[in-house]
Amino acid sequence: MFSTLHVVGSRNGLAPWFGDDTTDTLVDDPIRRTAEVDHRTQAAIDWLHRTFALAKKPKADGVVLSIQADTWPGSTTDGFSAIIQRMATLALDFGKPVLVIQGDSHVYRTDQPLATGDTVHGVTQQVPNLTRIVVQGETTSEWLKLRVDPKGPTLFTWERKFR
Repeated sequence: MFSTLHVVGSRNGLAPWFGDDTTDTLVDDPIRRTAEVDHRTQAAIDWLHRTFALAKKPKADGVVLSIQADTWPGSTTDGFSAIIQRMATLALDFGKPVLVIQGDSHVYRTDQPLATGDTVHGVTQQVPNLTRIVVQGETTSEWLKLRVDPKGPTLFTWERKFR
């Protein structure tokens, strides 16, 4: 099961709008910004529920979640806690491989960010079946090749490819 979530960088959209405006002609609107984040976060959580519910029906072998934001910068104020908590609960309940592919920080990394839980984001249980890949930024000449093999020893395998 493949799913794309609308989760953005800059602290899930909580960072002030136009923070790079040097002319002081653009104005942040914290009330609208926060409302947008709340609505989008709830929609992402609803979509996570739907994704895992659908993955259980045809008995999918795994789930791939694509997200723009790097949701593990490691801060209690990063705006990702609700999404990470729900992702952890659903992945643990699913019990099969879950692969999260992200960008935003633009530095290649693979890890298991919930293997021992995540106290920063309020995840107290271990979620060993969730693996994350952060892909390189748009300024590099590389891409990621993902293979899904339900009959292989590992459902997901990947390799970095360079031009």
